[in-house]
Amino acid sequence: MKYFFIILCMIVVFWGNSILHVNAQEQPQTQELTEMGQEPVLTDKPIEIWTFIDDYRIITGKTLHLTVQVLWKLGVTVNLEGVDKIDLSPFKVEGVILGERQIFDNEHDYMIITYALSLPSDMKEGIYSIPTLSLSYRNEVDKSEGMAASSPVAVKKVSVSAEGKVDKDVITIGDRINYALTIRHEKNVKVLWENIEKLNFSPFEVLKMNRENFTEGNIEKIVLNYTLSLYELRGKKKTPEIPELTILYYLESRSKPEAGMGIIETKEVKTAAIPIIINSLLKAVDVPLEGIKGPMYYSQKSLFFHGYLPMGLGIVLFLFLGVTALRSIAGKVSPSSPKPVSETPQIALERLKNALSSSHFSDDESLNRENIYNINKALRTYLGTLIGISNETAQSATTSSFLNYDIQKQFPEETSIVIHSALKQLDGLIFGRHIEKDAFDKMLRGIEGIIADK
Repeated sequence: MKYFFIILCMIVVFWGNSILHVNAQEQPQTQELTEMGQEPVLTDKPIEIWTFIDDYRIITGKTLHLTVQVLWKLGVTVNLEGVDKIDLSPFKVEGVILGERQIFDNEHDYMIITYALSLPSDMKEGIYSIPTLSLSYRNEVDKSEGMAASSPVAVKKVSVSAEGKVDKDVITIGDRINYALTIRHEKNVKVLWENIEKLNFSPFEVLKMNRENFTEGNIEKIVLNYTLSLYELRGKKKTPEIPELTILYYLESRSKPEAGMGIIETKEVKTAAIPIIINSLLKAVDVPLEGIKGPMYYSQKSLFFHGYLPMGLGIVLFLFLGVTALRSIAGKVSPSSPKPVSETPQIALERLKNALSSSHFSDDESLNRENIYNINKALRTYLGTLIGISNETAQSATTSSFLNYDIQKQFPEETSIVIHSALKQLDGLIFGRHIEKDAFDKMLRGIEGIIADK
C-alpha cells in the first residue's frame, strides 16, 4: 500500500509537469493576441498608453492602422517629441497623424496618434510584433520623472485574406443585397474555385454573380459581386445573417514534387458573418414572394391615363394661372391700361351739376369744405368717364398726372389747360387753411366753363 501511494504521487506530478510544459509552449504565441482583445482599464498611473489596431491579419500591399491613445494626469508633462519618427521595425511607417490635446475627464487629458504601417514584401508568413512605444514624462507636482510604455501588438502576416461587405444591412422581404467578397492573395497561392462555386449563403438566395480580377504589384485581387435576396424567414431566428464563408487555397511549391507525392495541403480563410435586419410590416404568410420585388410593367392605356394625361392637365393649368397672374401684374404696373367705366358720362355730368347747384359760399367753414369735396369728387368722376378710366383711378390720380390717362386725346389743348387749372384750384381750397369767397367763386366759374366746352 505504501509503494502504491508513492507510485500514484509520481504519476500525478509527471502528468502535471507535462500539462504545464504544453501550456508554456502555447502561451508565448497566443498571449499577445488575447491581451489585445481585452478592453483597456484606466488605472492610477501618471501616464498610460493604449494601442488599438484595425486588423490583426496583414497581407503584402495592405496598410494597417495602429491607433495609440496617450492619457496623462493633470500636472504631468509628456515628452512627445519624435513620436512621428519612431522606429516600429519590422513594420514600415507609411504615415503618422498627430491629434490635438483633448480633455478625457476631470483628471486626465489625452492625445491620439495614428500610424499607417506596412510589412516589406519579402517578409515570410508568420506572427510579427509591433514593438512597444515608450514616452518619458515629468510629474510637476512631486517633481518625479519616469517612462511609460505600451504593450506590444502581435500581427499575423498571411498570404491570403478574405473580406465580405454589403451595401445595406437593413432590408425588407424581397429586397436585393449587393455582397462583395474580396479575396487578396500572393501569386504563389492557388484558390480552389470548386469550393467558391459551392458557397452556401443560406437563408439568402443567390440571384446572380460576377467576377473581377485585378493585379496590385505582387498581389492578385479577386472581387466576387453577389446579388442576394431573402423571400422567407426559416425557423425561429428573426434576424438572419449572411454566414461566414470558407475559402480553400493551397501554396504552390516552387520545387518539383517528388515521385508519388500527389497530395497537396489545403488551408482555409474565413470571412465574418454579417447580420441582416428585416424591417417589414408584412405578416409571415406561406405565399412565395419571389416576384414581389420584380419590375412592374404598365400598359400604354394605363400610362396615358395615369401618367401623360395628369401631366398635360397640370401643364395647361400652370400656363393658365401664369398668364392670369402676368395680366394682373401688368394691369397694376401700367398706368395707361384702360379699365371698365362703372357709369356713363351723362350720369356723371348730372351728378356734377347737382353738386354745383347745391354749393354756395357761406360763413360755415366746414360746410364750404364739404361742398368742395363733393365738387372735386364729382368732377373727377365726370372727367374719368370721358377719358375711359375707372372711378378709383380718377379719384386717386394726382393733379399733375391726371391728364396723362387721356391717351386718345378726348380734350383739346385749351380744355386740358382749363381742366388742369380747375383741379389745381380745388387742391388749393382743399389743402388751404382758409377758404376765400373769391377763390370759391373762381373755382365754380372754371368748372362751369369745362361743362360748357363739352
